[in-house]
Amino acid sequence: MVLGLKEIQIRGEIRTNVDYTIDLLHALDYKGNKIHTGWLDSRIAMRVRAERPPWYLSVVGGALYKASASSAAMVSEYVGYLEKGQIPPKHISLVSSQVSLNIEGSKYTINMVRGGPGSYRLRMNESEIEAEIHTLRDGGLLMQLNGNSHVIYAEEEAAGTRLLIDGRTCLLQNDHDPSKLVAETPCKLLRYLVIDSSHVEADTPYAEVEVMKMCMPLLSPASGNIHFKMSEGQAMQAGELVARLDLDDPLAVRKAEPFHGSFPLLGPPTALSGKVHQRCAASLNAACMILAGYEHNNDEVVQNLLSCLDNPELPFLQWQECFAVLANRLPKNLRYELETKYKEYEKIPNMQNLDFPAKNLRGVLEAHLNSYPDKEKATQERVVEPLMNLVKSYEGGRESHARVIVQGLFEEYLLVEELFSDNIQADVIERLRLQHKKDLLKIVDIVLSHQGIRSKNKLILRLLEQLVYPNPAAYRDQLIRFSALNHTNYSELALKASQLLEQTKLSELRSSIARILSELEMFTEEGENMDTLKRKSAIDERMEALVNAPLAVEDALVGLFDHSDHTLQRRVVETYVRRLYQPYLVKGSVRMQWHRSGLIASWEFLDEHVDRKDGLGDESSLQKHSERKWGTMVVIKSLQFLPTVISATLRESTHDLQAVLFNGSVHPATSGNMMHIALAGINNQMSLLQDSGDEDQAQERINKLAKILKEKEVSSSLRNTGVSVISCIIQRDEGRGPMRHSFHWSVEKLYYEEEPLLRHLEPPLSMYLELDKLTGYDNIRYTPSRDRQWHLYTVPERSLSIQRMFLRTLVRQPLSDEGLPFHQGLDQKATQSLWTMSFTSRSILRSLMSAIEELERNSHNSTIRADHAHMYLYILRDQQIDDLLPFHKKIHIPDGHEEAAVDKILEDLAHETNASIGVKMHRLGVCVWEVKLWISSEGGANGAWRVVVTNVTGHTCIVHIYREVENSSKERVVYKSTSGQGPLHGCPVNAQYKPLGTIDQKRLLARKSNTTYCYDFPLAFEACLSKSWTQNPGVGKPKDKDILRVTEFIFTDPKGAWGTPLVSVEQQPGVNDVGMVAWRMDMSTPEFPSGRTIFVVSNDVTFKNGSFGPREDAFFQAVTDVACTQKVPLIYLAANSGARISVAEEVKSCFKVGWSDETSPEHGFQYIYLTPEDYARTESSVIAHELKLSSGESRWVIDTIAGKEDGLGVENLTGSGAIASAYSRAYKETFTLTYVTGRTVGIGAYLARLGMRCIQRLDQPIILTGFSALNKLLGLEVYSSHMQLGGPKIMATNGVVHLTVSDDLEGISSILKWLSFVPPYAGGPLPILNPLDPPDRPVEYVPETSCDPRAAICGVIDGSGKWLGGMFDRESFIETLEGWARTVIIGRAKLGGIPVGIVAVETQTMVQVIPADPGQLDSHERVVPQAGQVWFPDSASKTAQALMDFNREELPLFILANWRGFSGGQRDLFEGILQAGSTIVENLRTYKQPVFIYIPMMGELRGGAWVVVDGKINPDHVEMYAEQTARGNVLEPEGLIEIKFRNRELLECMGRIDPGLVTLKTKLLESRTTATHETLEDLHKRIKAREKQLLPLYTQIATKFAELHDTSLRMAAKGVIKEVVEWKKSRSFFYRRLRRRIVEFELVKSLRDAAGQQLDYKSSMDMIKNWFSRSHISGGKESLWMDDEAFFSWKDDSRNYEKVLQDLRVQKILIRLSNMENSPMDLRALPQCLAAFLKKKVDPSIKDKLIDELREVLG
Repeated sequence: MVLGLKEIQIRGEIRTNVDYTIDLLHALDYKGNKIHTGWLDSRIAMRVRAERPPWYLSVVGGALYKASASSAAMVSEYVGYLEKGQIPPKHISLVSSQVSLNIEGSKYTINMVRGGPGSYRLRMNESEIEAEIHTLRDGGLLMQLNGNSHVIYAEEEAAGTRLLIDGRTCLLQNDHDPSKLVAETPCKLLRYLVIDSSHVEADTPYAEVEVMKMCMPLLSPASGNIHFKMSEGQAMQAGELVARLDLDDPLAVRKAEPFHGSFPLLGPPTALSGKVHQRCAASLNAACMILAGYEHNNDEVVQNLLSCLDNPELPFLQWQECFAVLANRLPKNLRYELETKYKEYEKIPNMQNLDFPAKNLRGVLEAHLNSYPDKEKATQERVVEPLMNLVKSYEGGRESHARVIVQGLFEEYLLVEELFSDNIQADVIERLRLQHKKDLLKIVDIVLSHQGIRSKNKLILRLLEQLVYPNPAAYRDQLIRFSALNHTNYSELALKASQLLEQTKLSELRSSIARILSELEMFTEEGENMDTLKRKSAIDERMEALVNAPLAVEDALVGLFDHSDHTLQRRVVETYVRRLYQPYLVKGSVRMQWHRSGLIASWEFLDEHVDRKDGLGDESSLQKHSERKWGTMVVIKSLQFLPTVISATLRESTHDLQAVLFNGSVHPATSGNMMHIALAGINNQMSLLQDSGDEDQAQERINKLAKILKEKEVSSSLRNTGVSVISCIIQRDEGRGPMRHSFHWSVEKLYYEEEPLLRHLEPPLSMYLELDKLTGYDNIRYTPSRDRQWHLYTVPERSLSIQRMFLRTLVRQPLSDEGLPFHQGLDQKATQSLWTMSFTSRSILRSLMSAIEELERNSHNSTIRADHAHMYLYILRDQQIDDLLPFHKKIHIPDGHEEAAVDKILEDLAHETNASIGVKMHRLGVCVWEVKLWISSEGGANGAWRVVVTNVTGHTCIVHIYREVENSSKERVVYKSTSGQGPLHGCPVNAQYKPLGTIDQKRLLARKSNTTYCYDFPLAFEACLSKSWTQNPGVGKPKDKDILRVTEFIFTDPKGAWGTPLVSVEQQPGVNDVGMVAWRMDMSTPEFPSGRTIFVVSNDVTFKNGSFGPREDAFFQAVTDVACTQKVPLIYLAANSGARISVAEEVKSCFKVGWSDETSPEHGFQYIYLTPEDYARTESSVIAHELKLSSGESRWVIDTIAGKEDGLGVENLTGSGAIASAYSRAYKETFTLTYVTGRTVGIGAYLARLGMRCIQRLDQPIILTGFSALNKLLGLEVYSSHMQLGGPKIMATNGVVHLTVSDDLEGISSILKWLSFVPPYAGGPLPILNPLDPPDRPVEYVPETSCDPRAAICGVIDGSGKWLGGMFDRESFIETLEGWARTVIIGRAKLGGIPVGIVAVETQTMVQVIPADPGQLDSHERVVPQAGQVWFPDSASKTAQALMDFNREELPLFILANWRGFSGGQRDLFEGILQAGSTIVENLRTYKQPVFIYIPMMGELRGGAWVVVDGKINPDHVEMYAEQTARGNVLEPEGLIEIKFRNRELLECMGRIDPGLVTLKTKLLESRTTATHETLEDLHKRIKAREKQLLPLYTQIATKFAELHDTSLRMAAKGVIKEVVEWKKSRSFFYRRLRRRIVEFELVKSLRDAAGQQLDYKSSMDMIKNWFSRSHISGGKESLWMDDEAFFSWKDDSRNYEKVLQDLRVQKILIRLSNMENSPMDLRALPQCLAAFLKKKVDPSIKDKLIDELREVLG
């Protein structure tokens, strides 16, 4: 029975007594039959319980159950977010957790870490165990612990969770401590409802809190005395302690005591084998789990994996295991052959030293597969696939197998992390959600993996160090992908991968150089008979190519210093010397000889100034510098030989030089000579001190070298021979560059001292890098580039808390690319574009691209990343003027104009180069780049030039060109600006770099806000304006004036406030004292070459974060008022943080707190006060009353803080209201446009909407409140960024934003394009250009089934690549509001050069995506399909808004009407479809420009859609047309026949038309009197059958009949349209009609202006028509009124109507004067008004004439 009971498992809500019964049956008294009622009572009294599991089993099982349940709940919640279309919170905690268990009065706190989906490590009180858990099908859990398995079932009860572990029960009790009163949700404590330390009853409120702006009471769970722990007004998070209760009955609650013990010593969850292949599999699985986001000991995992992979037994054991699994499935002959082949190796003794026979086994497998026919081969391949994969991985030995394993791990890492590289996590998850809709758990796995990025990076870095470092070339592809990862998370990994890649490149370069300089390369087609001169010449050419190569040639050459081929070694050393001393080496002076300690080389070089003539000094001054110096190099393998070899070197060098100069006029230098000491061999004692970045190691290396050089004998011999600089080069292992140190003679210390600034550089090269300019900085950090061509110096500028970087390089110009990869850093497109540039430009661009790569590599390294970078390039080779020009371009330079010509060439070169890479440089913080070059010429351009480029925005730059000249008075070289306006003009060339100026600081602040500094926008306007002129070559650009003139607006009063007028000034940028700036811009545009004016107002984001204070509001309103007064366009550049938030700093720094209990501040406070002294100082800032304490102390209790400064609070809000009103008014009175160039918040967001027209940069949000504030309000991390709230995904799809742009230059360009459609001022002429697209061109696009609206508007490219033109000018259409209400298309285009607004209809079904709001947990993403040709609430609103915008912009309007009606469902009516449709009518009724409504080819217009665009809504302005195939009616034909052609009518029609039915019905009538009943029935059946047969056909006939009521010809016949216009000719027709209407409108406008608006439009037109009919042109023929040529001919001659207009003006003035006859007071004021008018308002040029005419009239 006991055994049976143990097997029983009863699980349910009702507990059973099985476990108690088992315990009772095991009792000794029961077994001895000593039981009775008293015995049972005694057991109950003693509370005998059933057997419990061991405590550690209960703890581990409970912890695993809680952790797995919590994990499952988190995953379910995460997937729930994704299912609803919401972006889940950033972090999902599935790896680490903490579990608290209350078991039998003990509280266990366990920290749990997951090592895999079911693997856990449990830590408690410094003890740790491992366990695994698996879910069973019946809902239970299988726990593996200490090598044993346990089954766990859990049931939730009121008291807690009851666990059944192996049939034994334990209870996990719920924590319940009524003595702790905690906050259940994030809230604010408003007030306590009881007194501290008072008694409260159970379930009574003791405090009130505010949650989501609602007041809620907190109830006491028990009775007792309360003690508060929080003060009133304090914000609390969930779980924080509010108060404690001293319970009335403490014994009623039993508190669990913390458990301080440890887990027992337990083994692993499952038994582990010691065999190497199983340990390898376990280590590999652990590595995969780390990459999946779980936690393991990285060092242990890598160490185990490496030891296993290196074990020679591994492949044999893996083969045995795999073969054993597959043996029964393999064919017998194959199995026998494999066993035989393998046993051959098993018999060999010392098998561990054998290589695995992978190739032999593979040969057996392949032979077996080849023996099968193709049909069966695939099946056999699947059978042997595991064996084949194994032998393939070992074909290259254990290294090959390890590489396969590691590459697999790398690939697993990259598959996840490449998704997140350079992307916002929310965007990545959104893409994954759309990609994995059917398997959302995959997203959880990806996110979990990404969250373990730190641990994953450690694993990958360890693998790179241990396995990749010895042979990085084998992992090149994956290293490239690692180095391309672009995020702070990957900075260390990307850097390591880049270093390994560079290691491969350096090794390859070293091999290439060895091959190039080797004798083996000399064997050409001529064979070994090549004569010595040719061979020498070939070698010399190759050496020269290496000297000029822009690669890490120096480092590669050093790696060959110890080459065993002495001939190659000599060539390597000579090439190295020639490269170092390239500009000033004496040709042919390099000599070499062997010494017993190493190789010795010597040479001569001249002072720099000998060959660098600038043409400004006299000949004698140049002679003084003609001093020949010498250099020498020793290549040794040990420092112990150094003193000996130095002596020999000095002896040989000085002797050789004296011999050379014995008969010469040039004397050797007594100082300035150089010595290079090369310590070759990778096993030299110095290379062991590797340059790992450890400064202690570097210092130790320096000390060892310095010690030798300080020896008296060595030091004196060096100094006596004039050696000023000693360069030490230390060769390192292959793949790593050498280490370099420079020692300079110190006059003060009298020994050679290392120069830290020149560390890593060779002294001959360092003098060209102008490092002296950096000597004013401390803590200079040096970083070499990967190709060693750039030298990066990072310096902190502490006064500004920024980091500056100075990048220096020597530009080497290869004459040929043969054999060397010079363009390895450029893509194919960039490389091709290089060859269209000049020789000099290519060299500069190549170097700059290399520097950009370095900056990108370090962009996430905070120790190197620069806020402000400065690049300096020195071109070593003298440049000819032809080098500055593209190879296909030649120029003729007149005598005496060479300097000006070169100045222009260099300026164009700089602009061209910056245009190529300026954006990248700006993104990386490169603000200035400069180039120094020497031009060799016979004219005035000869000498040193310097090009300094300030990279303002990336798209725009400022270029200054300088000459370097000698200032004779101060005897120093200075900059001379060619324009005379450069900021460096007159400054010494070697002057130290200055701290950043004000403008640079503000530009840096703006860039940190990810926007452009406001004062740089005028430059952007100029650049875009220049581009617009290049796009319109047919328009004559004005030559006598600038295309842009900018004047700034400021307050007339420096303390300007509300009502202060503005004045225009020209002042330096950046001196503004208000956070808003404005300009008047007078522009010459292709539309208005003579000029047009716009006003631009912008936030200054560097001034108090761009916030709106009272002065900013007053300034903005003043600018708006001026724009409205002058009726010119107003452009607002928005980058702000909303209304200013501030406090009174003068009070903040000195206020004090009046505590409730001075001894216990935690009990809260009562008031804030000031001391009498502080009150006297801040009296004007506060309103306070005096409080006298009993101690005699006087306190001024603050009642109100007013503040000394204006702009602390509500005054900013009232100012915001004022500018909101002003900008809204500006939209109605002139053209307004907002460009969101930076984050815009609060009132800034409202302004973006109030101006209606808005352009948004893709990376800048428009928001009302920051996401962090919303998260705090909601108490959840639901929003992750501002972009999630107000980015283009929201604002471009809700109708706020019209256009989106990627950067500020595109934004300004879009503004100018928009302005090209707008009159220069309200009421001004339309901007009309001569069209490039002929107006008479036919419309070539022909719809096939439905009309594609965009193709109809702007044309389309057909399948053959031919452009099929649409109705409007090619490439003139600019669509706006594209993302919102996509069933309607709106935009602006040109028709024959005339700007027009366009409303068209989408014919395809579109999808409206309504995003889920993470702030509302129950919201879901909704995808709503919207049928084409139907107005929905959003598309009707879009149409109405477009009509309003076009009307304000005074644009003629074209509506390509193709609607079937309005959507009239319940939701549509609820969302305001009626209101939106009514607004369309109202906006069309009030439209003041010509309107053309055209039903296009294949289009239709029906029902309510016709009603809202009918011509009678605005008959004066609207004309309606239709194409021949167009249709229109109340209903569609199918709907019409349902009402007007029902079945009864159809049957009647059949009976009337169909001969068969007519015959049958005739027979029926005839037979009614004579035929039998059966005959009649038969006739009825035949009639019914015939009707049924014909019904579908007659339904079609009825539909066709209804369609004939819909034709365009009927529309014209009924007069509802003006004319039927053929599709092909519609462009030319509407162009002529538009031109005619515009001219008519101009005449009407002139007429109404002359008549004083007394005439309506129709009367004005009638009057004009009457004038025309009476003119000699019409000759009395009314038909000529429709002749456009006759009309234009009449209109162009103003004599035809000018007199009539003058008469109307006389009548207008007369009417106004007549109104004064009843007012004597007005009559008396008339003379005075007339005098004032003549004096102030009338142009002096016509004033005298007007006075004379008045006198003549008055007689």
